[in-house]
Amino acid sequence: MSNKIEKVAVLGAGVMGAQLAGHLANAGIPSLLFDISQELAEKGVDILSKLRPAPLYKPKNAKMITACNYDDHLELLKDVDWVLEAVAERLDIKEKVFGNIAPYLKDTVIISSNTSGIPLADLVGTLPEKFRSRFIITHFFNPPRYMRLLELVKGVETDQGVYDFIADFGENVLGKGIVHAKDTPNFIGNRIGVYGMMKTIQQAQAMNLTVEEVDKLTGTIVGRAKSATFRTADVVGLDTLAHVAQTSFDKGEGDEERDIFQVPDMLKNLIDAGNLGQKTKAGFYKKIDKGVIHSLDLDTGDYSEQKKVRFDGFRLAKDRQTVGEKIAALTYSEDKAGKFFWEILAATLIYSAKRIPEISDDIVNIDNAMKWGYGWELGPFETWDAIGVHRSIERMKAEGKTVPTWVTEMLAAGRTSFYDFENGAKTYYDLPTKKSAVAPISNKAIFLNLEKKKGNLIKRGWSASLIDLGDGVIDVEFHSVLTPGFNPIDGSVLDMVNQGLDLLEAGKYKGMVLGHQNGNFSVGANLALILGYAENGEYDNLNKTSKLFQDIAQRIRFSKAPVVAVPFQFCFGGGFEITAPAAHRVASAETYIGAVEVGVGLIPGAGGNLRLLLNLFANAGKRPMSPFQISQTAFQTIGFAKVATSGEEAKHVGYFLKTDTIVLNSEHLIKTAKDKVLELAEDYEPPLYRDDIKLPGAGGRTAMNLAIKGFKMQGKLSAHDEKIGQKLAWVLTGGDKAGLTKKVDEQYLLDIEREAFVSLAGEPLSQARMKHMLKTGKPLRN
Repeated sequence: MSNKIEKVAVLGAGVMGAQLAGHLANAGIPSLLFDISQELAEKGVDILSKLRPAPLYKPKNAKMITACNYDDHLELLKDVDWVLEAVAERLDIKEKVFGNIAPYLKDTVIISSNTSGIPLADLVGTLPEKFRSRFIITHFFNPPRYMRLLELVKGVETDQGVYDFIADFGENVLGKGIVHAKDTPNFIGNRIGVYGMMKTIQQAQAMNLTVEEVDKLTGTIVGRAKSATFRTADVVGLDTLAHVAQTSFDKGEGDEERDIFQVPDMLKNLIDAGNLGQKTKAGFYKKIDKGVIHSLDLDTGDYSEQKKVRFDGFRLAKDRQTVGEKIAALTYSEDKAGKFFWEILAATLIYSAKRIPEISDDIVNIDNAMKWGYGWELGPFETWDAIGVHRSIERMKAEGKTVPTWVTEMLAAGRTSFYDFENGAKTYYDLPTKKSAVAPISNKAIFLNLEKKKGNLIKRGWSASLIDLGDGVIDVEFHSVLTPGFNPIDGSVLDMVNQGLDLLEAGKYKGMVLGHQNGNFSVGANLALILGYAENGEYDNLNKTSKLFQDIAQRIRFSKAPVVAVPFQFCFGGGFEITAPAAHRVASAETYIGAVEVGVGLIPGAGGNLRLLLNLFANAGKRPMSPFQISQTAFQTIGFAKVATSGEEAKHVGYFLKTDTIVLNSEHLIKTAKDKVLELAEDYEPPLYRDDIKLPGAGGRTAMNLAIKGFKMQGKLSAHDEKIGQKLAWVLTGGDKAGLTKKVDEQYLLDIEREAFVSLAGEPLSQARMKHMLKTGKPLRN
């Protein structure tokens, strides 16, 4: 019988169990959420609307979850295809729960546990024999909506077909990155990750580094999470960190580094004092007042103001372009920062290598676990390649560090890196065979870096490139040199989009994708350029820049071949404006999109007002909204800088069309977009130019301006906010040409948008807002 999952039972309605049910709902899978009482089960469902960050793509997803208890609802289990256990980490509790539910399950059900500390062999022993072949461990990282990692562990009795099915379901339905782990303490992610954290704490104390110094050196500068080490510990919870570390110590009898997992007295003292991190507002950091956070002295246990962190090694790393180059610069820096980072990095690399084949048979699963579970841009072995395997090993040996034999054997055999590119494929050193093996890639994924290495790069610019994806489809990849990871829309990006459109117009390609795999889609237009023009009084140049962006957006809209945009993560301002005119969007479920220009004293100036209006008209469908309702909704969205916090919400707000495609697995975005281009290209007709747009004109604008004035009188808006609001209302109500019996066209709306945009850029208070945003990354209210 073939496997299918149409309904799931989640056992345990605590924070993790509830969020697992929530993410199943995000994927369109209904679930039964069980706990020992109806009250606890219902509390689990209710908490999904209160947790931050939000576990659900949209609040109504909670309706797909049914709260159940073990006394009244066991009969409902007969309909479930998968039982996902997430109760307390005690074998006796899990055994009791499995015993209660087993009589009600169908023979074809799949059963899994979300445990991270109890051996699979112990768990499977609590089940009736007929279910043992259908039991695996599915270890989701918390919070499951946001963390890509799903570690899978099978037992000796696990049916391979069941295991493969869950792996496929996890990747393609739940959007997870699948890591194949072994039944060892804390599997892969937490084994390596917590080792690194405990080693970092130990080294920080040994070298007398402060909490804030360590976090400066172990965060984004080396491609790790912004929360770095100590802030991450606070977010996870110091009690949780200690529990995971203790598990590795208690069950790591054969681990040569076992002692590193012993919880240090300093951490024990924090836990005993009830300082558990973010949830108690004190851990390694302590919230004193709004905006005031002190840090812990690791020696005395006292809190004090954070001190400014300055290291030569950090400065050297910051000047490098790629993450690998930054890591190498810091690693080999000769100052205190470099020596500290070298010690923790070398230890982590060696420890990772020694864990093969104990926790994994290959380096790929270890690297993926750290990237998907801990937010590392480069896994341990990718990092080792970045700092130079031969160079680093020579230093390790000189310092008396023990390098695993298999690594030195790899070098002796002539392979100088763990990964390589051979015969058009990414390869890795496979320890069991001691040969090169092709790194596995899903048939639903396209990796642009590999495509470029295959020779498919058409043209490279300063901030964007054109890539041939094959089958007559090209891609515009963003890769800002000045602000990598944020990809502001600058002249280089616009030029590359234009060149791509030229190729489409010439009939050389069937269509184009606007998509990349670098950090965030785009945080907006080049604000520094806009501010520079405004401060220098170069309003003609600012007008031309705005017009250029508008014109290219219109070219995208009316291209004779389809253009499909791929927004993901941050997509603000100009990012929205360049995706909106595309024929279709294949968007990540994790897209945070908004027309947020009012935060810097402006309104959208590259067509954003027109795009939102057209989307709202289109999304209204068979229940049309009046012109005033359309303008009012657009005003509320742009005027309050509303950000949609998921792809699904973006449809509701109007940043996306209801027909757009949402993809949960970010690795599938480019391939899905390419397929969409080919689908559309079969009989593609660009949209008709709109010269029949009905907006409310002066009557609607009067109502909006009265509302704005009311907000100002209540102290909710400043005088400058009022001015911005009035300019925005002018555009969204159709200027002086729209009205109850009059229509306007697209170009007119673009023209009055551009006029308002340039006018606001000339305002000193708007310029102050732009300066403040560039300096602090935060909006200024003036």
